[in-house]
Amino acid sequence: MASNRAWESYSATFCAGEMEVLVNWIRAGQSGSVMGLPGAGKSNLLSFLSHRPDVVAQYLKDSSLKLAVVQVDLNSLPGNDLATFYRVILRSLYEASVQLAAIEKSLFETVETLYRKIEEKTDPFLTQSALRETLLSFQAREARLVLVMDPFDQFCRTAPTLVLDNLRGLRDGFKTTLVYIVGLRHELAYIRDPVELGELYEILDTHLCWVGPLTKDDARYSIAQVEEATGKSFGEQQIEQLIDLTGGYPALLRAATLWLARVSPAPDLSAWENRLLAEPSIQNRLKDLWRALTLEEQAVLSVWQMALATKSQKERQESLRQIERKYENVFARLRAKHLCVKTDSGWRFSGPLVARFVAEMEGISAGKIKRDPQTDRFFRGETELTDLSEQDRRLLRYFLDRPYAAHAINDLIEAVWPEDDSEGVTNWAVTTAIRHLRMRIEPNPAKPCYLITIPKAGYRFFPEGAPQS
Repeated sequence: MASNRAWESYSATFCAGEMEVLVNWIRAGQSGSVMGLPGAGKSNLLSFLSHRPDVVAQYLKDSSLKLAVVQVDLNSLPGNDLATFYRVILRSLYEASVQLAAIEKSLFETVETLYRKIEEKTDPFLTQSALRETLLSFQAREARLVLVMDPFDQFCRTAPTLVLDNLRGLRDGFKTTLVYIVGLRHELAYIRDPVELGELYEILDTHLCWVGPLTKDDARYSIAQVEEATGKSFGEQQIEQLIDLTGGYPALLRAATLWLARVSPAPDLSAWENRLLAEPSIQNRLKDLWRALTLEEQAVLSVWQMALATKSQKERQESLRQIERKYENVFARLRAKHLCVKTDSGWRFSGPLVARFVAEMEGISAGKIKRDPQTDRFFRGETELTDLSEQDRRLLRYFLDRPYAAHAINDLIEAVWPEDDSEGVTNWAVTTAIRHLRMRIEPNPAKPCYLITIPKAGYRFFPEGAPQS
C-alpha cells in the first residue's frame, strides 16, 4: 500500500467523477460498494479516498461535518474470527491518528487507550466492547466514521456468518455515525447468498460505483509515473496512442507504457496494436478482464463483435440494432463496467485492444441458460440443450426458478426427486446427479460457472454463468 506521502503527489482531481459519487454517499450517511474489473484501479481509488482528507473536504463543501475515512486492509487478516476482525478495525483507527486528532485530540487518545487495552485480547466481548466505545465516542462528538474495507470479496466469501451479522449489527446500532464502503470485483450476489447476508446485502448493494478508464489527465499522470520510474520520456503522439489503444483502462495503460519504455527503438505507431497484443503482459490483463465477465456478457460481446465486422453497412446496422435491443440489459451492465461506451452513433468498445481480444475469443463463450416455459425446451445461449435426462431437466427447472440462493442437498432431494423415491436418496446420488448435469451444461465441468458448489452449504445456480475470477 502506498504511503500517505505517495498519495499526496496525486492531483486533487484524481478520479473526480468517482470521488464525487463516494463523497455524496458519505455526506448522506449511506454505505455502498465500489466495484471494478481486475486492474480497473478500484483499490487505488479507495486508498486515495482514505488518505486524502483534504480532497474529501473539497467535495463535501460542508465544513460542519466531522469526518474520518479509515481504510481497513483485508488483504492479510491474521484470522477470520470475531475478536481478530474487531482488533484489525481498532488497529486501523489507531493508525489513522492524524484524521482522528483533526476531529478532536481526545478522540484519538480514547482510541489509542482502547486499542492498547485489547491489542492482545482474544475475547470477542472485550474487543466488541472496545469498538462500541469507540463508536460512542464518535457519536458523542457528532462525528462520522467511514470504514473503507478492501478487498471485501474473499473476506465476505469466507467470513463466518457471526462476523457478518455483527458487521450488520454495528451499522444498525450507529446509523448516523458509521458508514461502510467496500471494494469488490463483482456484485455481492456472486460472492455470498443474498439471503444469508440479509440486511448487510441491502446496505452494500443499494449504492454501486463501478470504476473504469482514467480521464485524460489521470492517464497522463499514470504515464508520467512510468516515465519517472524508468527515466524515459515519451512524445505527445506516443502518449495519445497509449491512451487511445488502451482506452485509458489502468492496468492496460500501465502495461503498455512499460512496454514502450522497454522497446528501443520505438516502432512506428501503426504497428503498436499488433505488437501490444502479442505482449504476454497485455494478454494476461485482457484474459483477466474476460474471466471477470459472466458467460452471458462474454457471449454478447462476441456476437456484437461479429456484427461489427459485417462488411455490408445495411446488414451491419440491422444486426447491431437487433442485438442491442435483444440484450439491452446486458449492454447496460457492460457499460457500467466500462467495457462498452454508448455514443450517438451506437455502442463501441472502450478501446481497440479490448475489441481485438474479443474478436479472438469468437465462439468460446456459452451464454445464458434459459427455459422456454411454453415448450419446456432448455437453451444455453442460442444453442438448445438436447441431451438432458429427465433428472437433468427436473434439476434445471428447480434451479432456474431459484437462482443465486444456496440449496442444501436435503432441499434438493425433497424438491427434485419423486416423493416415492426421496427417502432412499443418498448424498452420493445427489452429487452424481449434479455431476451429470454439469457434463451437459458447463463448458468446463471441472471449473463450473453455472452450478457452483458451496462448501458445507450445497449448491448455487447462476443462469448467466458466474465470473471465473
